[in-house]
Amino acid sequence: MSKLRAVALDVDGTLLNSSHNVSPAVKKSIHDIWQQGIQVILASGRHVGSLSQLLMELGIEGYVVAFSGGAVARVDLSKRVEIILQHRLELAHAEAMAHEALSNGLSVAWSTLDHWYTPDAMGLYRQEARILRQEPVVVPGLRGLSVAPHKLQIMSHNAEGIVCLRAMRDAISSECSAVFSHDYMLEIMPKGINKAAGLTRIGQIHGMTLSEMVAIGDAENDIEMLRHAGLGVAMGHAPHTVKAVADWITLTNGEDGVAFALEQDWLRQRFFGVPG
Repeated sequence: MSKLRAVALDVDGTLLNSSHNVSPAVKKSIHDIWQQGIQVILASGRHVGSLSQLLMELGIEGYVVAFSGGAVARVDLSKRVEIILQHRLELAHAEAMAHEALSNGLSVAWSTLDHWYTPDAMGLYRQEARILRQEPVVVPGLRGLSVAPHKLQIMSHNAEGIVCLRAMRDAISSECSAVFSHDYMLEIMPKGINKAAGLTRIGQIHGMTLSEMVAIGDAENDIEMLRHAGLGVAMGHAPHTVKAVADWITLTNGEDGVAFALEQDWLRQRFFGVPG
């Protein structure tokens, strides 16, 4: 088995608990392995700015895979952000998908490196703003935007809307990468873009392959990185489709599942060659 040199962590539902905080135990376990030379990568559907802030809260520097692979950046301890790569949806296609979703009563967020745009700031948008700690730019009807998004986020909290989300995913899957990060939230990125692709680019910078990484996640948009990592770890509350591709299952995010995984002696042997 390859020695492990990096750990890639999903954020919501994995790094963060249900209160959207990093527990002291999880923070300590991450900081400990980072101090011993293990690369720590945050891989999420979130924006670069939100992930950069989380790295600062963890007291570490490293890489972020944002927009579920739509952008990769390096963040240092002085908060300097270097964009390594970025991918955008084609503008006209993004507009068509956004307007179709809005016409079906779904909520839509249009995400770029600097801002996220919504047609209003209430309901699901207000909930997302609290979680992301970043206010959206309100653009009525999402009309007239001239900057193509790295990601579209389509949401609904009612049963009829979720049926629409699944139908939309099926309809566009041949043209885009469309995956669920929650059962009520569909993420749409350019074709072929996912968290594993972002991790591959980081690996190229450091002469490292995915087989030398641990990936920990809990949702459909984590499946590709769990499948291709040297060790894929599913959270205890992950759906069966995610657990099915994992090599190992840890505890839930409410039980400090990330810390439980990183403190396993057999895993520390693969990181450092000796038990913790």
